[in-house]
Amino acid sequence: MRRAPEVLLPSLLLGLALLQAGCQSDLRPWVPPEDHKAKIISEAMFVRTGRGDYVDGYLAEYGAEAPKRRMFMVLEIPRYLRGERLIVTGRFTGDSVRMSFGDQDQETVPVFELERGAPDVPAAPDVPALK
Repeated sequence: MRRAPEVLLPSLLLGLALLQAGCQSDLRPWVPPEDHKAKIISEAMFVRTGRGDYVDGYLAEYGAEAPKRRMFMVLEIPRYLRGERLIVTGRFTGDSVRMSFGDQDQETVPVFELERGAPDVPAAPDVPALK
């Protein structure tokens, strides 16, 4: 029975050290992916984020509000054209990029990591047949 404290104490200290290291990491909790309808408003760009990462992607508008919100969609391989409308699935990373738009001052735009993108093809309306 005297051996139990000798084994448990180092194990407990090691567990606490690992817990401390895990709490101070940059890992974020898992967030479910979001779906958005987006329109690409720029050509492909290579930019630096606020955290210092270099990423490829596109500036896009999304949302149903009158002034549409902007996001920077990060992709592994750029493959879209300006003006394309997409339904995108992914997550906001918590990071941002600073961009200027025409004569406006620089704006902070959130970074959206794209998992899946598909063309937004509107369904044809139901038109009754002519009699």
